[in-house]
Amino acid sequence: MAFRQVIGHRTALELAARALARGSLPPSLLLTGPEGIGKGLVAQGIAQAMNCLNPRIGSESDTIAIDGCGSCSVCSRIDRGAFPDFIVVKPTETGSKTIESETGVIKIDQLRSVFDQAAYRPFEAKRRVVVIDQAEKMDAHAQSAFLKNLEEPPTSTQFILVTSRPDMLLGTVRSRCPRLRFGFLAVDEIVEILLATEGREEKLCRAAAATSGGSVGRALKIATGEFSTSRDAALKFLDVISSARDVRAKVSGAKAFVPATGKRRTPAADRQELRLRLESVSALLRDIEAVTAGTSIPLVNADVSGKVRKIAKEFSGVRSRLAFSIVHQAIDAVDRNGSAKVVADWVASRL
Repeated sequence: MAFRQVIGHRTALELAARALARGSLPPSLLLTGPEGIGKGLVAQGIAQAMNCLNPRIGSESDTIAIDGCGSCSVCSRIDRGAFPDFIVVKPTETGSKTIESETGVIKIDQLRSVFDQAAYRPFEAKRRVVVIDQAEKMDAHAQSAFLKNLEEPPTSTQFILVTSRPDMLLGTVRSRCPRLRFGFLAVDEIVEILLATEGREEKLCRAAAATSGGSVGRALKIATGEFSTSRDAALKFLDVISSARDVRAKVSGAKAFVPATGKRRTPAADRQELRLRLESVSALLRDIEAVTAGTSIPLVNADVSGKVRKIAKEFSGVRSRLAFSIVHQAIDAVDRNGSAKVVADWVASRL
């Protein structure tokens, strides 16, 4: 996706385009910001602007100094994930020219093949682009290997690390990768994206955007109904926890909160689902805090405000703030590959 097609993040896009136009883009770059806001699309835009056959050069009135045309053979293949010199390393998912892990962790074996390619000239591109998506999922060995590669970066390869958790990267990795920061998107920006990609009614898109917390990824899950299952589980969990009088009752309530396992489900899939449920709990706790504080801040989960207010009666301001901290510690544990059952039991016992 070309820079001009990316909605929001104008400052970050202008900085990246200016560095590309001047030929001063660092050989390794760290894109940081919340999940589901389009950092990966910007990485794709960098690859297009860097290798486009007919790049668009900005005028004095254009804030984007250089951009891919979006229609040449290189830009088109990068969009489709079919360009040999645009490589994406992910812990999950599949796709053309995507190096995938089934464990939810990026291991050193995945990176070795990338480093081997980086040692040679690109097949077609002016400059090969390697994107490490969810870079925080690199294990210690993978990060150490990547660090060695950063010390003597290949002249023909651009590395881009994409992460919502830069704190989980080694400090030495962060220090060698200049950071480009991204923030949450505005409601109108998310609505524009949903209307363009989902083709749904504006009313539904606006409702999803309003409850997304600034994340397109979350808004898409809400619009497609995927989020409702996780939020229902979160509501039931908080309802049980709020009325439980001892730890045993709380842990018993955690059983229904843990994603149902099956033969075809992997531990990584269980962690991903639990993370979504914990994010739902976090959003509900934010609303509970707003209710107990008596503020006029609009509720993220306004469509279930009755249930939120019922649960809020059992949560004092101190308890809801403590619960919010506990849930985010649990999300951190999930990101570090903690057992879904163990994490859920721990959260239940602490709330």
